[in-house]
Amino acid sequence: MSKSFKIIVSTLTVLLLIGVLSSFAFPLSISAEESSAPKNLIPIMTSNDSPLGHTTASSIWASRHQPFNLFNGIKDDAYGWASSQTKPFGWVSYEFDSPVVINQFALWPRSDITQDAYKNETPKDFTFDAWDGDNWILLHSETNVTDWQAHVEKVFSFSNEKSYTKYRLNILNNNGLSGFTALGEMEMYHTVTATPEPTALPTSSPPPIPTNLPTPTPDVSSGDRALLTIELSSGAEKEYDLSMSEVNAFLNWYDSANGSSRYGINKHNNNKGPFSNRTEYVIHDKILTFEVSEYTAQ
Repeated sequence: MSKSFKIIVSTLTVLLLIGVLSSFAFPLSISAEESSAPKNLIPIMTSNDSPLGHTTASSIWASRHQPFNLFNGIKDDAYGWASSQTKPFGWVSYEFDSPVVINQFALWPRSDITQDAYKNETPKDFTFDAWDGDNWILLHSETNVTDWQAHVEKVFSFSNEKSYTKYRLNILNNNGLSGFTALGEMEMYHTVTATPEPTALPTSSPPPIPTNLPTPTPDVSSGDRALLTIELSSGAEKEYDLSMSEVNAFLNWYDSANGSSRYGINKHNNNKGPFSNRTEYVIHDKILTFEVSEYTAQ
């Protein structure tokens, strides 16, 4: 066997092996956009009650336009759901088996919208609502939606963090058709907004501490005792007869504490009853003002 013939056979063997392997266990790559696409939370419905959940509508144009047709997974559906109501133009709903959070939905027109005569059947003004057990809660509204195109979805997003079991599309006006309003398909999603990773701030050295600051002049007390009067945010006023060392200890605590930090003050000769000591506690963020009135004990 010639050398060139061996090379050709080897190349064909490798190509055949690659083809066989690729047809088995290697899935096609999925783009980031496809993998992050929201998932429709409504199963493909085959009737108004199957396979899961329940679909209802305020009215239907004809039996072939049942509400479940709006959730049957056929985005080019010529039938879809159609309402025979006018002003308002009707609603269609889907009820989940258990509460879910919905904050986005998509709508498709019927495939017959390629004919200009059918463009007027699409919703123009509508709301997306949730049922709380007693009332319909407005989650989102749209007005003057006129740019429907064949085979093109319209996606609507809004803020909602609460779970509901039942949601509906409520059509207030269509785009001009007097006989009925229709849509081809509808999907509902729960999208999660990604939280960006925090960016680390650049580190820097603290500024040098000056060494030539003037020496502070010590505060010379004008007495050895003081009345500490504290006014609380509740309007109550507390007064304590204390030594200056106790007052200074309170002042040091007040300057360094915050929030719900508490401080115990000895009530001394204000004791009542057979107690060796009584301590009253004050909370830092409950103190509105305080006053220190110094005096010299006689």
